[in-house]
Amino acid sequence: MVKLNASGSPDNAGRVVDSLQRSIKHAESEYVVPFSVPTVMDTVSKPAELEWSDCLAWVAPKFDESGTFALSVATSLEDVQKHYEWVGVSGQRERYDMNARLATDWWVIWDTAWIGVSPFTGKRVESEAFSLHFTDGRGISAEMTSIRLQAPDGQTQAQRNELLTSYFDAVGDGDVDRVMSLFSPTEYAGSAVREYFGDDRPGLAALSELDELRHYYERFRKAATVTDVTITNWYIRDWYFFAEAQWQVELASGERGGITTAEVMLLASDGAFAGRMGWGKPFTPQD
Repeated sequence: MVKLNASGSPDNAGRVVDSLQRSIKHAESEYVVPFSVPTVMDTVSKPAELEWSDCLAWVAPKFDESGTFALSVATSLEDVQKHYEWVGVSGQRERYDMNARLATDWWVIWDTAWIGVSPFTGKRVESEAFSLHFTDGRGISAEMTSIRLQAPDGQTQAQRNELLTSYFDAVGDGDVDRVMSLFSPTEYAGSAVREYFGDDRPGLAALSELDELRHYYERFRKAATVTDVTITNWYIRDWYFFAEAQWQVELASGERGGITTAEVMLLASDGAFAGRMGWGKPFTPQD
C-alpha cells in the first residue's frame, strides 16, 4: 500500500533556499535577450562538482518532420551546450507566468503558462509547460522539461489519482506486467530515468522503446525487493504527474537501504502513461 506523507520532505530551510536560488538563476538565464548560450551554461553544474549524481541529465521532447514525439537526452557538458545552441536557434521565449513552483534541497519543479516560439515545434504557442530542475553541484545538474501535450479526454482527477497510486503499488509489488499495462501501447514516447541496478555504469537510462522500459523494471525486480514506498510530494495535472518517493529496498544480497526518486509521468491521449523522466538519489545502505 502506498503511503502519502502530507508534511513533504524534511528539507533544511537554508538548503532549500540555496537550491531554489540556483534554479531561479537558471530559469532567468533562458530569458536573457538576446539568448546567450554562455549565460545559460554558466548556471549548469560542472561534472566534477557533482556529489550524488553520476552525470548531467537533460531531457526534452522533440518532434520530427512527421510529428512523431520522442525524448532527446544529453548527459555530457558538451551535449547540454549543443541542446541550448539548438534552443537558441529553434525557439523564442517571450514570457512565462507561474502556475506553481515547488522546491526542496535537491529538486525544483516549475509549472507555468508559457508564451513564445516553441523549439520543439517551431510554432508560436500560448501553452503550459513544466521544468524539473535538480540541483547537485554549484548550479543545476539536470533539467527535464516539456510543453503541454494533449490531455486525455474525460479523465477525472479521481482516475488520475488512482493511476498514480496504481503505478507505485505495481512497482512496489514487483509486478512488471501490471506496471507495463499502465503505459500506452500506441503513444509511448520514451523514458529517461536514473539507472540503479543495470549492468552498465550507473547513469541516465534512455528507454526509447517499451521493451527497453520492461527490461528496466525487470532489472530492478531482479536486483531488489521493495519493502516500503512513501510518496513524499506529488502534483497532478491533467497532462502530467509529478511525484517524489522514498523507497525502502532489500537487495538480492540481503543488504537493506533506501533510494529517493523525483520524476514526471507524461500522459497520453488514451489516459495511460506516455513516458517517464526524472532522477534520484543513490542507494543508501541502512545503518
